[in-house]
Amino acid sequence: MHLVDITGWIYSGMWRYFPEYPGADLSELPQPAQLAGRDPVFLQKFVLGGQSGTYIENQAHVDRGATPVVDLPLEAFWRPALVISIGWRQPLTPVMAKDLAHAEPDIRPGDAVLLHSGWDAKWHDPDYVEGSPYLSAEAARWLMDREIGLLGSDFPRFDCVERPCFPWPEFWDRVGLLLAPVVNLAPVAGRRATLIAFPLKIAGACATPCRAVLRDEPEGSDASRAG
Repeated sequence: MHLVDITGWIYSGMWRYFPEYPGADLSELPQPAQLAGRDPVFLQKFVLGGQSGTYIENQAHVDRGATPVVDLPLEAFWRPALVISIGWRQPLTPVMAKDLAHAEPDIRPGDAVLLHSGWDAKWHDPDYVEGSPYLSAEAARWLMDREIGLLGSDFPRFDCVERPCFPWPEFWDRVGLLLAPVVNLAPVAGRRATLIAFPLKIAGACATPCRAVLRDEPEGSDASRAG
């Protein structure tokens, strides 16, 4: 068994989706007054949004009446996964259903499907979010028709902000879990693995940063066959 960390770094001044979202602001806290004159202690303050770094969310992001993602059973975040390589995408270009079909993926009902394009190489670049590829409506439905249980990718946006096309209501109803953006999918590209991506235990959270990893099983092992 080998664990592959697919979580992107969180750091001060990092990318954010919208000006109203904080991205991340990390700072050092002062020495507590009660500990004055003693050996120093060190602690950071983290100012984050629910969509800072690699995060997981559900329908509660768009529906106040939905169950918060943090209240879902832990089993929802530990599931068989398949990494589909779709090739490098140019900025603001859609992923089409034919791109997914070309990979001939072995998708099974309930799988977490993670799309690998290599866009994570731009994690620190100014156009990481604004230039992100996205999914066409037909590609989204192609995946939904295969009864996936979670969708993730190494690019940060699934929809085109300027020309929205992603079928969100259908996605939340048929799939329900979104993990994005992840990094470091190359080591498991085209293979099955086990995804582990627990949300932070924050009361009422509709989306939270998470530490996402893939448990990569050797080919032919009992675990990889069970998938």
